[in-house]
This record gives sequence, structure tokens and C-alpha cells, in this order.
Amino acid sequence: MPVWTYHSRGERHNLPVVFLHGFMGAGADWLPIAELCVNHFFCLMPDLPGHGHNTQLPFSQPLDFDGVVEGLQVFLQYLQLDRIGLVGYSLGGRIALYAATKFPEKIGALVLESCQAGIADEQMRRDRAEADDRRAETLLAQGMESFVEHWYELDLFYTLKSQPRLLTEIKEKRKKNDPRWVAKIIQELSPGRQPPLWEKLGALPMPVMLIAGGLDSKYAELAATMGRQMPEAVVEIIPGVGHNVHLENPGQFGKVVTGFLQEKLLS
Repeated sequence: MPVWTYHSRGERHNLPVVFLHGFMGAGADWLPIAELCVNHFFCLMPDLPGHGHNTQLPFSQPLDFDGVVEGLQVFLQYLQLDRIGLVGYSLGGRIALYAATKFPEKIGALVLESCQAGIADEQMRRDRAEADDRRAETLLAQGMESFVEHWYELDLFYTLKSQPRLLTEIKEKRKKNDPRWVAKIIQELSPGRQPPLWEKLGALPMPVMLIAGGLDSKYAELAATMGRQMPEAVVEIIPGVGHNVHLENPGQFGKVVTGFLQEKLLS
């Protein structure tokens, strides 16, 4: 299995922290946060499969959560990392949480931003998978530019409209993705095809921080619900921002995450 492409910041002797980006993103999305953490951590920001420069996998090879987490393990082995802090946003958060259930001994602390633990109801999972299949078909029919414009009209991202320069920058980056890979990810890593993890939350042994934006009511509620089921959880709601906390308010995000990881990884 090829090793994931990645960015790094900081000194190799510092505590390693791996950052997993969201859907249509890339490891480089985390660079502003890494600059805030660079004095404390060795920051590693890989491109998830099908994103950024990580498109060397055979396109015909199926994507699922077990395979992606196996790729993360290969990445950690390649860099000889035995114990890390793991930070994930949205899709990256779902992958980080799945990894925490598969190899908890490697994760000293976990940060989940705007993340869910899957869809518990079987019919709702099927409905979401079918909806994502249709979304992927529309993307391939209409093209990347149209898809990105419609994607950022979703209620989930309405707060980005208050930062038009940031929103324009995000859209331009997302439009550079390969539509075939984006469609593949929509289908094969759909929340409707993610194994639900709610029953495993209580067994996670590592400290967890759950972050959500105060203006993102859905994920703020999910963070609170997940936090009540985790023995070592801290819930941090950042006021005045929506779904993408680390891009909308990088300073506050970097502050709370750095403080949490320093405390938990050094204890």
C-alpha cells in the first residue's frame, strides 16, 4: 500500500500530532493551525485517499473505512510513530474516530471537530447511502465547478458567507479536485456506509476533545451527545462560528487544541 502524501511542520523530537482534513480538502488545509502549534508539536498533515496528491491508489480499488484506517497505520509505521495525538475534521473526524476504535493504543489523545459517530438507524443509513449515490451521479453529470457551488450553498456552511474572501478561497481549492475521485468518496465513504460507532464510544480509553461551532446547532448537539457517552471527553463549543471551526477561527481553535494536547499527551 502506498504511503500517503503529507505536509509536516515542527521538530521531529516534539510530540507527533496527525491532522486529518475534511471532504474535498487536503493536508495543506491544516497549515495555518500547524503554524500555531509548531513550537509544541511535530505536525503531520496527510492527504486522505483521493484528495490532494494522494491519488496514486488504483481508482478501481474499493474505498472503505477499514482500508482507509489501514492506510493511516501504514503512514504511522512509515514515520515510526508509536503514539500520537490525532485531530480530525468532519470526514477526517469520522476516520479518526474509527481509527481510535481499531488501534487505541497508538492514540494518546483524540480531537474531533464537527464529527458524528455514524447513523444508528439502519433505514436512515440506507437512505443516506442512496442519496449520496445520487449526489455522486449529479457531480459526474454536471462537473466539479457546479458541484462545489451547490455544496457550499448547504445550510451547513451558511456561516462562511460572512467571510466571503475565505469562502471564495475554499471554493477555488475544492474545484481543483478530480471529479471521479470526489464521486467515489461521496459514495464509498458516505455516512450511510460508515459502520456506526455509538456503542463503542464508552470503551475509548484515551482523552477526547469534541469541538463544534456555536452556530452549527446540529454538530454542537452531536458533540454534547457523544461527550456524554465518553468517559474521558471534553466538549468545546466555539462561539460565533459554524461547521468549519479551524478555518473560521483558527486562533481560538489552535489555542484550545494546543492546550488540550499538551495537557493530555504530556501527562
